[in-house]
Formats: sequence, C-alpha cells, structure tokens
Amino acid sequence: MAARGVGELEDSSSVGALATALGDAAAPVRQTAAWALGEIESPQAIASLSQALHDRAPDVRAMAAWALGQIESPRAVPVLGDALKDPSPDVRRAAVWALGQIEDQDAVDLLLPLLHDRDAQVRVAATHALGQIESPRAVRGLGALVRDESPDVRLAAWALGQVEDADAVDPLAGALKDREPDVRVAAAWALGQIESSRALEPLKAALQDESRDVQDAARWALNQIDDEDRNVRVRVRPRVRVKKGI
Repeated sequence: MAARGVGELEDSSSVGALATALGDAAAPVRQTAAWALGEIESPQAIASLSQALHDRAPDVRAMAAWALGQIESPRAVPVLGDALKDPSPDVRRAAVWALGQIEDQDAVDLLLPLLHDRDAQVRVAATHALGQIESPRAVRGLGALVRDESPDVRLAAWALGQVEDADAVDPLAGALKDREPDVRVAAAWALGQIESSRALEPLKAALQDESRDVQDAARWALNQIDDEDRNVRVRVRPRVRVKKGI
C-alpha cells in the first residue's frame, strides 16, 4: 500500500494525504494510514487520529490509539481517555499503552479504573502505563493487583518499583510469597528500588526461596537498601502485549 511506503519514509509532508486516507472506504487502508501517521510522529496528525478513534472498525481505532501514543503529545490525553471506554479490549489496551507513552500525570485518574478491567491484558497494560508515569497516586491500586488471579497482572509489582513509594512495601512483601517465581522476582526487585528498611526481613526470608532467580533478586534488593553493590543484577520487565504494527 502507498500509505505503508510513506510511513516507512517517515515523511511529515505526507500527513495531509494520510489524514485523508483515514476516511477511505476500505478498513485496511484506514488502518495502514493510521499506522503511517504513528510512524511519522507529527503532532499535525493528532486531530485526524482523534477522529479515527471513532472509526467503525476496531482495528482502525486501536491503530489510531497506538499512533497517538507514538506522537507522545499531552494534547491527546483527553481523547485517549475516552477510548478507554471502547467496547473492544484491543482498543482499550492500545489506548492504555498510548497514555503510558505520553507519561502525563493527568492520565493517572483515567488509568486507575482500568486496573479492574474485565480483560486481563488490559489490566497488564494499565500496570505498565502507571509504572511509566510513576505517580504515588497509583500505589494503592497497583498494590491490590499483586493478588490478581492472573500472574501477568500480578507483575504489577514491577510498576510499584517504578513508583518507588514506601506505601508499597507491605503488598510487595506479600508478593514475595506468590506461587509464581516471576512475580516473586518482580516483588524483590521493586523492594530494592524503594530501598525501605521495612523490607529487610521479608527480603532476608526470600534468600531461602526455592528459585535461584528469586534468591538473586532478594540479594540485589538487600544490597540496594544497604547501599552496597556486589555486582548482582536483576532485570524485570512487564509482560505487555500491545499491537504496534499491521
């Protein structure tokens, strides 16, 4: 498609033509146009992409939300907030991802209800987005998710480490006993990020965990709290599935 080639070139002079293509009769053309506008990352496309959030095709709406996240302008926060109510989980997930990319504090109150979305992957995306924004206002909601039925969602522990607020110590200490090793690693990592002495005893207990990864994470966290570096590195990344391309 011509729109795909324009997007790959990232030519901002094509924004007008691509905006027109968002009104094409064929949904694949509209979707590709939205993708191309996201690749170009021009604020000039915000108005057209905002309109595309009301497209009749869910794939087009999701791509428009993704594109607005690519542009990373706070001007898009209100329309993305409206997209969080979309009936399609793919659209809601893309809108959540986009708000996380923008990292605007005004998005926090919009995102908090999505921590209770019926779709687990939307909840996962919401934890990631709030972790990127790093607002203490999200601690209570994120802390509750460390008991979620989905292990992917329970990796909200990662986001609590991003926020670095001492109010997260208690839920994270509980997450050190999670049945999933990945969640326990994330909890230990987050406690190391927060660096609160209240986490010392739970982390010391985690040194006896059956998982070597959890042991290493706990050791790293204890070193962080003690301001010592023993060259133990632990990397935790959230599992967020967001459709970024076509």
